[in-house]
Amino acid sequence: KSIVMKYMGSKNRIAKHLLPIMLSECEKHGITTWVEPFVGGTNMINKVPDSFERIGYDNNKYLIEMYKELQEYGIQRFNHHIPKDLYDKVRNFYNGKDLTFKYNDSYVGWVGFMASANGRFFDGGYSGVSQTKVGTHRNYIEESIKGLTKGLSSIKTVEFNCDDYSNLNFDGCLIYNDPPYKGTKTYNTSKNFDHNKFYNWCREQAKHNVVFVSEYEAPEDFECVWLQEVKSSLSANGIAGGNKVSVEKLFKVVPNSN
Repeated sequence: KSIVMKYMGSKNRIAKHLLPIMLSECEKHGITTWVEPFVGGTNMINKVPDSFERIGYDNNKYLIEMYKELQEYGIQRFNHHIPKDLYDKVRNFYNGKDLTFKYNDSYVGWVGFMASANGRFFDGGYSGVSQTKVGTHRNYIEESIKGLTKGLSSIKTVEFNCDDYSNLNFDGCLIYNDPPYKGTKTYNTSKNFDHNKFYNWCREQAKHNVVFVSEYEAPEDFECVWLQEVKSSLSANGIAGGNKVSVEKLFKVVPNSN
């Protein structure tokens, strides 16, 4: 079983298609180290066999500290009841608006990811309990926590680090990138993401590693190795929320022969 953490742009539903393609490349090249510079909701790395050395990076320190805390102490480390007044207090602390109550980074991550609508870290409003179209009620926080609890053991041996992809350099690894998608609504922390800079970084890394990128579109020298229409709350029309159809693609970065 694997974690199903609600996270914007999650690959949980399509990982079964993408993973065999990338694992085949690992076998072909004798690669035993899997790295993700944008580990996000861990919905890909948690399905990679733990025979690999698995390393996940993210530039959101609250997310990384939350994972580390969960690895060491388990799901019982955090309170599972997150009322709106608590959510607001933690969000105000995170935004620097109210420092009356102080929370450690892992707890800020927990509240921000478990209780924010659509998994958008303090950027999508409070999720809580909502009434569905058929009149029933859904506790979205409870669902998020249950999804994370379901397979916590699947990330037990992942090494988590807080860093930006641009600071990283690898050799002999499989690098799977799931960056903020170009032309879509993103997190506050990734609004100024420089896609051309990222593409150039991928080209550089492809000289000594096997590099894959999940995106809707990519430069012409990135080879599309898989595509499929999927319904997602993240769509190339720049709007989050609801069910929209987009064409998910997996690109392999072909090393420049020059």
